[in-house]
This record gives sequence, structure tokens and C-alpha cells, in this order.
Amino acid sequence: MEFIYDFSKILLATCRDVLPIIILIVSFQLLVLRQQIPHLRRLIVGGVYVVIGLALFLAGLEKALFPLGNIMATQLSDPAFIYGAGEVVTQADWKAYGWVYLFAAMIGFATTIAEPSLIAVAFKASEVSAGTIK
Repeated sequence: MEFIYDFSKILLATCRDVLPIIILIVSFQLLVLRQQIPHLRRLIVGGVYVVIGLALFLAGLEKALFPLGNIMATQLSDPAFIYGAGEVVTQADWKAYGWVYLFAAMIGFATTIAEPSLIAVAFKASEVSAGTIK
């Protein structure tokens, strides 16, 4: 029951976040281009699916990834981990946190490795849209 309550809060927050984008696109279509929205029903159904998908994605992040990151950050920055158990630390030296820097560098490296696949996705999007999306 708690998941349903949390998910409903996330769903409402997602709707609130997506609403300005929808207002901007609809007002541009109607006021600037002065054209009706083509395939309105399909567009609404797709929009509902997108909002639900975003809410599920965010719920998954909050239930799995964010707590994991919090635990990892707490463990990596714990003075007992850095200086050893049983040692009292009054002032921590920033150089002693090399583990945190190594972890951040590994995350950055993994992101860099993933970048070519994102470029491939962008290339496909450009190809499918006949060059409209770059």
C-alpha cells in the first residue's frame, strides 16, 4: 500500500513537471502556427504513456538506485573506512578521500564509454526523422 501512495505522489509530481512543456507545445501549435493538433487522440494516449513511464522510472530510481548511492557515499566517506577502525579523527584531510575520487572517476569513465551508443541513438533519430531531428 505504501508503494501505491509513493507512486501516486511521484505521478502527480511528474504531471506537474510535464505540464509546462505540454502548455508550451500546444500554445505554439495553436497560437503561432495556427493549426489544429493532428491525431489528437493518439497524441493524448502517447502522452499519458510517457508520463506513466517517467513516473515508473522515477519510482524505480527512488526505490533502488538512490538508496544504493546513499549507502555507497556513506561507506566511502566514513572515517572508519578512510583512516581505519578505532582511530579518532578530529579533522579529516581531503587527500585521504582518494576512494571517493576514484569512484567518481570510474563513473565519469563509464559515462564516457556509454557516449558512443548515445551518439548512435541520435544518428538513428536523425535518420528516422529525415533530418528534422539533429
